[in-house]
Amino acid sequence: MNIRTQLTLSYIGIVLLVLFAMSFFLAGTLKGLLSDRIMNELEVQAALAREFLKEELPEKKNFTYQVIDGLVDRLGETGKVRLTFIGEDGTVWGDTERDGDSLIAMEEHLTRAEVQDALNLGSGVSKRESKTTGIEYHYFALPVERNGNLIGFCRVALPMETVNTALGDLQQILLFVSIAGSILAILFGVLTTGAIVKPIKRLTQITQSIAAGENTSQVEVKSDNELGQLSRNFNLMTDRVQDHIEKISLENQRLETILTNMSEGVLLVNGASEITYANPAAIVMLNLPEMYLGRALIEINRIPELQALLRKAEETEAVAFSEIRLGNLQESEAEVTIVPVAAESEYVIVIHDVSHVRQLERIRSDFVANVSHELRTPLTTIQGYAETLLNNGSTKNKKRKEFIGKILKHSARLSRLVSDLLELARLESRDIELKRSLCHLNDFHEQILDVFEPVLEEAGVTLQWNISEGLPQVNVDSQLFMQVFVNLIDNAIKYTPDGGVIDISAELIETESDTADEVVVHIKDTGIGIPLESQSRVFERFYRVDKGRARKMGGTGLGLAITKHILLCHNGRIWLESELGQGTVFYFALPFEESS
Repeated sequence: MNIRTQLTLSYIGIVLLVLFAMSFFLAGTLKGLLSDRIMNELEVQAALAREFLKEELPEKKNFTYQVIDGLVDRLGETGKVRLTFIGEDGTVWGDTERDGDSLIAMEEHLTRAEVQDALNLGSGVSKRESKTTGIEYHYFALPVERNGNLIGFCRVALPMETVNTALGDLQQILLFVSIAGSILAILFGVLTTGAIVKPIKRLTQITQSIAAGENTSQVEVKSDNELGQLSRNFNLMTDRVQDHIEKISLENQRLETILTNMSEGVLLVNGASEITYANPAAIVMLNLPEMYLGRALIEINRIPELQALLRKAEETEAVAFSEIRLGNLQESEAEVTIVPVAAESEYVIVIHDVSHVRQLERIRSDFVANVSHELRTPLTTIQGYAETLLNNGSTKNKKRKEFIGKILKHSARLSRLVSDLLELARLESRDIELKRSLCHLNDFHEQILDVFEPVLEEAGVTLQWNISEGLPQVNVDSQLFMQVFVNLIDNAIKYTPDGGVIDISAELIETESDTADEVVVHIKDTGIGIPLESQSRVFERFYRVDKGRARKMGGTGLGLAITKHILLCHNGRIWLESELGQGTVFYFALPFEESS
């Protein structure tokens, strides 16, 4: 069976199926629409009748069958529906189908479904056979109110025979239309199948040639109908596909060029940790074999830190970052970032070689340490000789004594600077062994008073110590931790005017995350404050907010930097809040888990 016969039979079958389905659907739809229309007409007529009766009905005490039935009969002459007025107690006072004694003999209608619905819901609808006439009606009832008081019910009814007759006529029309449409559809299908099949065959041939790589093939357009439009759109689609292929190829070339010449290593692994891509830098950094594609990363390169970082990214579905050692790098130091590609269940691994940076940092640190050591010896010698000369009673020359005092003062300042540089270099390199022990923060109170009591009296500043005995002990290196207090309190004294107050307090902070709780110490002063633009830099080495004031007071500019690194060695942190003219609060925190 050729495609023309198949298409013809399929077309005829589909058309017949659709026509009969539409016939059934339209029959039900038209029935519903007719019912809705009848309901709307009944509602309109009921509403009009209600308004008429509301105006024309006499007072309730003057209700008589003759008067009300006359109004109802006169109103019913204008329509083709049965009209009934029912009193609030269910008495039928007027009906277009009954007069005289037959009207008086009608039973109460208060229990009728449509009347009850009108009473309770504001309108009522029902379909049933009338007990009075024996005819099946479609009823619609509305309450009639006057001055907010219910005086009765207005009900209209249409015989179902009228509705059924209209529905029968509609069904006959639909059947005739369906048969005529089927005949026309069959004739049209036979005549048009050939015209449809020929362009489709040509379109199929061109599609096959495009699939074979002949992207220059075009479909010939011979008409302006839908098939002609399809052919034009097909040619347009072919051109756009070709353009997109060329653009994608160009982007891939650019991306490949960028990745190939990057100094950072880039890998792509799938959900099974199998390598799907690696640029040349990554191949060198991880020493990947020639056949690495499709193999598991752990199988090729057994670096525990890298595998742990990849597992972290898989578990959290978030960016994971760490500095790890790669065995084949000369200095074995690299920053590794793993980024999940959620839509593809893949992970991009970026490896940045920081060996040279770390080497420069070590050279800098070693330089500072070495220079500091070299400076310490001559400075100590200068200081010693200056002290000897200064304390020698035979020194009578006042100018000479003044110069020796300056030598001693500045050599002492240089000595402090060298000591601070050495201390900072040791802390930054973590070349320090913490001698931790459990102690309470209040254990530092007496030591701080011993150090600062004379200075506080001279500066006219009050130190308030408000740390509760109920706080837990901290596990710290007491000597280094004492230096944290000394540096921060000394800094507060220098920048707090006469009559100021330094308040020291602490609290236990319970964190909501999985991290440990923290003991947070507050050192608050009423000093001059720190400008907002300087607050982010106060922990930098040699940075001074007020350079002239700091030099006058003899500071080295390293105190806060040393404090920061002491806390980092204890897995702690430090920050501040300040407002010009209102003082400064330094906060430093230690994890309670580390402290217990």
